[in-house]
Amino acid sequence: MAIDPVMAEELATTYGAALYGFCRKLAFTRQDADDLYQQTFLRLLAMPARVDLNDTPRGFLMAIAARIWADERRKYARRERIAPIHSGWDVETVAGADTGGGQLTQQELQADVQAGVNQLADSLRVPVLLYYMGDLSIAEIASELHIPAGTVKRRLFQARQLLRQEMEANGYGEA
Repeated sequence: MAIDPVMAEELATTYGAALYGFCRKLAFTRQDADDLYQQTFLRLLAMPARVDLNDTPRGFLMAIAARIWADERRKYARRERIAPIHSGWDVETVAGADTGGGQLTQQELQADVQAGVNQLADSLRVPVLLYYMGDLSIAEIASELHIPAGTVKRRLFQARQLLRQEMEANGYGEA
């Protein structure tokens, strides 16, 4: 038995905005994020009924999107090895406001962190997004991505180290 369309609509209403934000962080472009968002709900509708609304449905939806994204990236990489189409992703730039050399605003800090996360390899970026945006535990991330919990911990640690280095290189953390 598949997921009830009424339940899918309820999930879309309740968690759609958070899921779309997650898709935007994974996919970089609006068109790819739209496709990923739609594919997530299509896959949800085709799944056996196993969404427990008392568990973390938001994280569950984000994990579905992350698996679809990983599948698409593998397909894309395979196609690029066989017949390259173009040189890279159309990444939208993060533009910070000019503060005139004054204090950085919270918005600028968030934009710099987001840009740093966007530069991470997918193997590091997906666990970071699931952990911080999806509020999934390490065990839940490991289960959803089908990797050991130790691997999730290592990837989160590596991502934090790379982000720290990136932020320090951009002048953060200096006295």
